[in-house]
Amino acid sequence: MICGSVLAIMSLVYTLSDAESTAIKGWTNNHLLEVNEFQNQMQGFLKSRIPALKLPDTAEKWEKESNELREKILDKVVYQGVPKEWYKDDPNVVWGDTIKTDKGYSIRKLRYEALPGLWIPALLYVPSEIKGKIPAILNVNGHVGAPGKTQDYEQVRCINLAKRGILAIHPEWLVFGELGNDDLKHNRLAYLDLCGTCGLSVFYLAMKRGIDVLLMHPSTDPKRVAMTGLSGGGWQTIILSSLDTRITATAPNAGYIGLNYRADFIEDCGDLEQNPNDLLTIGDYPHLTAMLAPRPTLLLYNEKDDCCFQTHRARPSVYEPVIPFFKLFGKDDIFSLHNNVDPGTHNYAKDNREQFYKFINKYFLKDQKVIDEEIPSDDEIMKYDDLIVGIPENNATFYTLAKDIMKDFTENKPPQSGLSEWQKKGRTTLKEIIRMKPMTAKAQKISEETNGNLNSWNYKVTVNNELTLPATAIFSSVNANSVVLMFADKGRVSLAEHVQAEIEKGSTVIIIDPMFMGESITVKGGPSQYAMMISATGERTLGLQVGQIGAIVDLICQEVGCQKISLYGVGWNSSIIALMVGALFNDKIESVTVKEHLASLKLLIENHVDYETQPALFCFGLLKQFDVDEIIALCSPIKVNINQ
Repeated sequence: MICGSVLAIMSLVYTLSDAESTAIKGWTNNHLLEVNEFQNQMQGFLKSRIPALKLPDTAEKWEKESNELREKILDKVVYQGVPKEWYKDDPNVVWGDTIKTDKGYSIRKLRYEALPGLWIPALLYVPSEIKGKIPAILNVNGHVGAPGKTQDYEQVRCINLAKRGILAIHPEWLVFGELGNDDLKHNRLAYLDLCGTCGLSVFYLAMKRGIDVLLMHPSTDPKRVAMTGLSGGGWQTIILSSLDTRITATAPNAGYIGLNYRADFIEDCGDLEQNPNDLLTIGDYPHLTAMLAPRPTLLLYNEKDDCCFQTHRARPSVYEPVIPFFKLFGKDDIFSLHNNVDPGTHNYAKDNREQFYKFINKYFLKDQKVIDEEIPSDDEIMKYDDLIVGIPENNATFYTLAKDIMKDFTENKPPQSGLSEWQKKGRTTLKEIIRMKPMTAKAQKISEETNGNLNSWNYKVTVNNELTLPATAIFSSVNANSVVLMFADKGRVSLAEHVQAEIEKGSTVIIIDPMFMGESITVKGGPSQYAMMISATGERTLGLQVGQIGAIVDLICQEVGCQKISLYGVGWNSSIIALMVGALFNDKIESVTVKEHLASLKLLIENHVDYETQPALFCFGLLKQFDVDEIIALCSPIKVNINQ
């Protein structure tokens, strides 16, 4: 990367001139990557990790494989690190008031405990006349804001189902309606992930308990249990329906798509629960869709969807590849996709609702007199206040759940003696947690500049032939006797003053933008959305960042001909990267300096930090094993400088 002549043998007190200081500001602000270069590479990185959907020879083989996939996803993803007491028993249920109507149904208020301390308010629409066992349907909503379960189109659908003689339950979804608490914002499930307890499990149990409640009802026919919902409700529908075979028919609406499209169309990405850690090490959403076979399935997508999941992308992603799986069972006629064009936007309006009624009539009410058209019910929509169920004042949130889990963590402090053995085990564990793999780097010099005694050499550094990072080496021709590798959360552009101080100390400074910093950033959507997709593939953003810097350390040592270099990280993410590289590449690091650092990973939770601001640091299970002090201890014997 840099030839050995960069390092001079003399060491002089050196003060930069005004012109040289100005030059440094310009050099740190240089744009070295092409427009969309990192964006395109990141999309390719993700798509290279998509698991293939393979069609078996027989229906029997697919049934066996589906069951294996369910077990793996539940064990390795949904319930990863989750206490068994969260999910082992039937839910507690508290029944509330009944709203009686003269329209052929009543509404029963209830709340159920999704997991200890987290209560979900719900409404059960009950037909006025019930003879024998009847169908039951779990209705779930997406990101509907303050109305929550009282959203107009949700009420109309549930009312229509009850008028058709069907039990219809509608639970509240996290952070909406009565559950409108900031600490239930979906991406704050990362608090649990950081603690090594899968945050997805909260979403899964919240909807699974809805099916539990329906099956506890004495009138429910267990052979006729369905689920449907729009957007986030569509996502809930595919997740629960694929993993819980008690659901015998399903109709997700605009809630999901395969990673091949999520990588290219960031509007299809969704929140953290839609991109759970490690899901793609087992299967993607096409796999989940195929796992519905041979149960009746209706996919609802919208032609001009103004949110996400437009039909022309969904059809080749999760419909057409799955048709052969239903054909294995001779059941391709029960798997269909409806393309909504009226209004064709993100909706569960009348056309989509009538498609669902027709679907339910066909498979659940085939021996009865039915009506496919919607029964007019708009004048029966109730106000929000009329449908309040009520929840405990101290209802659990992602914040309170994470705080409780942290209380039980055992300290992983370095011992008074036997430090080297503790470090050896700790470094192995740290590599496993951040999923760090061996990486190689190569550099291409693209330009150079000179101002006075200062030189600037610009590079593109490619790691593992996948991602290219911009780097600049700045050094004095009269005073350079050590090498400092420097990076910052805010990118190279923020480092001019830090570079100047190190140059004046006699260092060659190499500034670089690790992934999701400075120029190494996606231009479509935020880094957090790509970070969650990375975690879904089984990688960890933090591990990739640490691996990249480690590979660049190796490259510098080889090119410069020095045994060790120093690290300098500015910002929460960069300081953690620097410390981890110090711990894991200990033999090649002279010292580590961190500024504007994160004193404790616990602050991410205690300060209610949003995942979007620090996605790399919410690394699954990291806090369960290490806090910042333990990572610093892994760096010993190298010197660690902590500066504000």
